Amino acid sequence: MYQEGDRVLAAVSGGADSVCMLLMLKKYLPEGTLGAAHFNHGLRGAESDRDESFVKDLCAKLEVPFFSEKADISAYAAAEKAGIEECARKYRYEFLKRTAEEKRYNYISVAHNKGDNAETIFMHILRGCSVDGLAGMPYRAGNIIRPLLDVDRSEITEYLRSEGQDFITDSSNADNTYLRNRVRNVIIPFISDNIGYDIRDVLLRQTGIAADERDYLDRAADAFISEYVKECPEGLIADNKKLELLHPGAGRRVIRNIISMVKDGSSRSPYEGRKDIRSDAIERVYDVLKAGKLGKTAECGRGVKMRLTHSGALFYCDSQAEKQHCPQTDGGCIAGEEKAGSDASEKAGFDVEELTAGETEKTKAENGFTAGESFVYFDKNKYIDIIHKCGNGAPVFRHPEAGDVISPFGMHGKKKVRKLLIDLKIPYEKRNGLKLLAAGSEVLWIPGICSSELLRIEENTAKIIRVVIREEN
Repeated sequence: MYQEGDRVLAAVSGGADSVCMLLMLKKYLPEGTLGAAHFNHGLRGAESDRDESFVKDLCAKLEVPFFSEKADISAYAAAEKAGIEECARKYRYEFLKRTAEEKRYNYISVAHNKGDNAETIFMHILRGCSVDGLAGMPYRAGNIIRPLLDVDRSEITEYLRSEGQDFITDSSNADNTYLRNRVRNVIIPFISDNIGYDIRDVLLRQTGIAADERDYLDRAADAFISEYVKECPEGLIADNKKLELLHPGAGRRVIRNIISMVKDGSSRSPYEGRKDIRSDAIERVYDVLKAGKLGKTAECGRGVKMRLTHSGALFYCDSQAEKQHCPQTDGGCIAGEEKAGSDASEKAGFDVEELTAGETEKTKAENGFTAGESFVYFDKNKYIDIIHKCGNGAPVFRHPEAGDVISPFGMHGKKKVRKLLIDLKIPYEKRNGLKLLAAGSEVLWIPGICSSELLRIEENTAKIIRVVIREEN
């Protein structure tokens, strides 16, 4: 990863992984080519300040230039209606990239290890992923490098012990409210214990194969785009007839790559790379292409749309929709990690509140999970899990869309919302005007009609949330 003359900025939190990385980089990089950066998220009060002081003192001891910045991530997340974790990541990487540019460092080194990579792949599988998700984290992505990606956490702590080097333990790592912590602390150990071997090794074994398949699809997509996708004043226009002839595996990759190329009014891509482009957005494009109805539009999120025209499939950015874009509507935030989605739902037409322990037990006893006209009760942890599974896009209150499905309460399997409404003999005029709560295409609640079995409250439910439709003024 390192070439002579390169300068490396190490992202150091103070935890075992980043401290180990800093020591190893100090040992192997030429003098004067290493710097360290610490971002204080301000989420744990005095503990966050302690972490910053620890890293600052360590850098002074190692004679490594130290750079830091502090931000009130909780306030930013509330103002932007974004999840805490996603907001923290956004501002942390903005700080790292800005510091690297200002201080003239070629690369930013982060301390993801072997276990982090396996957990990420497992979470991708839980949410439903393509070969991109199975390929895991890359050793290098742009100017981000991961030198510890093949190193096990046990090796890291053993090395620090042998060097007599202390490190900081983040108390939030034990909070299993967060999905990654549950995967790391509960789910992967449980599966490994019950099948007799560490599943992390199995998850990591196929990363090379998945990466090769991903690269092959990207080359095929790039070749198609080069020949059949052209720029036009409105955006990008693809030969829809040629696109329809592609194998679905290649077609989805072409659509995903085109969406990532669309520019807004400021010549910026609403999607930085492809990872936040949701699979249901790609399927909506496919549905419009298959229907073949001119003028039909598919929403791709963040203001990006595809409209079928006489000239082909036009991919463009709706400037008004892009202006109104906020993270809770189409991916990238983890609404509900801290307050069960209450922040992210402020502008979404509904409010979310967590019941007290007494209210929880009372609601469980009364079987309070009902599809009311104005409110509904959900199992909080199941609600958060669905958000993660649907790509971290917070639920929104909206009109039904093509492709919407629901797992009707009391039934097994999924059913298309349109068919469910017809089967229930809901009058057309009511169907035409109703709204529902959905995470992507997964419908959680159709007020007064049906709720999702996936959010059923059971005897072992620990926390319950109440979702209430906000009255329109």
